[in-house]
Amino acid sequence: MPNNTTHIGLLQHGEVEAGGVFCGELETQLSTSGWKQLKQAFSSQKPAWDAVITSPKAQCTAFAQWYAAKHKLPLITDERLREIHLGVWEGCQPSQLMQTQPEQLAQWWVNPALAAPEGGEDFSVFRERVLQAWSDLCLEWRNQRVLVVTHAGVIRLVVAHVLHIPNEGLLSLNVEYGTLTRLRVLHDRSGEWASLLTHGC
Repeated sequence: MPNNTTHIGLLQHGEVEAGGVFCGELETQLSTSGWKQLKQAFSSQKPAWDAVITSPKAQCTAFAQWYAAKHKLPLITDERLREIHLGVWEGCQPSQLMQTQPEQLAQWWVNPALAAPEGGEDFSVFRERVLQAWSDLCLEWRNQRVLVVTHAGVIRLVVAHVLHIPNEGLLSLNVEYGTLTRLRVLHDRSGEWASLLTHGC
């Protein structure tokens, strides 16, 4: 790896016990199939990372701790890598909200920056904390390979930032459970230049 290159892998946590509900700040454990999915994908691989960084949520920390211990890697928890808080939508099925708040849900799907649910985190606050974490990752782990275990919203936001996708296209970026998005950051005198290598593999 060139000494001016940082590789960052964004891993969406596995399937969770809470099922297909909105899980922003909701604390939920990995399901049995979620664990199986992640271990099958990673246990056979030689460790390709120098460190593991994780969201503080249980659905992320469980695998991050297992993987870091297995490969004797440093493990760091970063609060900024939490999913966006979805307020009164937490724990609700989308089908429920289609019955009770169809217009707001439709607006949120079109542009989540303009339709935060009641009691939810303001999108601009979410964006600021995630992109600050991304910026720090690029600087603090320069020339290294870092696995980041986090959530779909965080991954979408970083990828959209790198590819200059507007907020309106954010939810068009599909992020499946247990998939890995790889990014490369090149460093030179003019700054850091990020590019997407693979998404959702």
